[in-house]
Amino acid sequence: MVSVQRPASSVQPLILFGGTFDPIHRAHVRAALAVSTVLGDAPVRLLPNAVPPHRAQPRADGAQRLAMVTLACAGHRPLAVDDWELRQPGPSFTHTTLKHFRRLIGDRRPLVFMIGADSLAGLDQWEGWRRFATLCHLAVVPRPGAPAPSLAISRAFPRGNASQLLRLAAGRRLMLTRPCLDVSATEVREALAESGDCRALDPKVLAHIHHQGLYNVPATHSDNEAS
Repeated sequence: MVSVQRPASSVQPLILFGGTFDPIHRAHVRAALAVSTVLGDAPVRLLPNAVPPHRAQPRADGAQRLAMVTLACAGHRPLAVDDWELRQPGPSFTHTTLKHFRRLIGDRRPLVFMIGADSLAGLDQWEGWRRFATLCHLAVVPRPGAPAPSLAISRAFPRGNASQLLRLAAGRRLMLTRPCLDVSATEVREALAESGDCRALDPKVLAHIHHQGLYNVPATHSDNEAS
C-alpha cells in the first residue's frame, strides 16, 4: 500500500510493547530500552493485556500488573505505562491496538511494535496479522531457541534497518541482536513460589509482590497496616 511506503520525514517513532507482564522482569525493561536507543531514544509505551488471546490468562489481575509495570518503568525516561488495552472489553487483539494507535498518531509517524523472536515465528496465528504491515513496523528481540519465521511472515515484513524504520511509517522488520529475552515469566513465578525471591525482578516489583501476596508468596504488611 502507498501509505506504508510514505516517508515519515524522520519523525520520532512511537514504540508499543504489549504483553501480560505477569510479572514484568528485567529482560522486558532491557529490551524496551534497547529498542528505544536504536530508534533515537524514541518513547516506548508498555501495554499490559487485559485478556490475552494466544496464551493462558494472567495470574495477577490487570490492576496488579499495571502497578508492577509502573514500578519497573520508574526512572527510565523513555518508558511509559499505558492502560488502554486493560480498559477495552474482550480479548486484547494486537490488530485492534495497532489500529487505535495508528489513528491516534496519524499516518505519517512511524509506529513500531516490539515482539520477541518466538512470537514472531507464530505471528501467522494472530488475528489480522497480514494487516499489521500497513499499520506498523516490527522490532524483533532475540529469544533463545526461537525458530525462524516462515517465508510468508518474512515477506509480509521485509527486513529493514533503523534508518528505514525512522523514515517510513510502517512495513519493515528490524531484527535486534541483543539484548536477549532470556527470562520467562513462568520461570520467575516458579522461583517466587519456591523461595519468594527472583533476581530477574526489580526490587520495587519484588516488594510489591510480597506486599500483595502474589504468585503464592505470603503477603507481608507493615506495622501501620496491621494496627
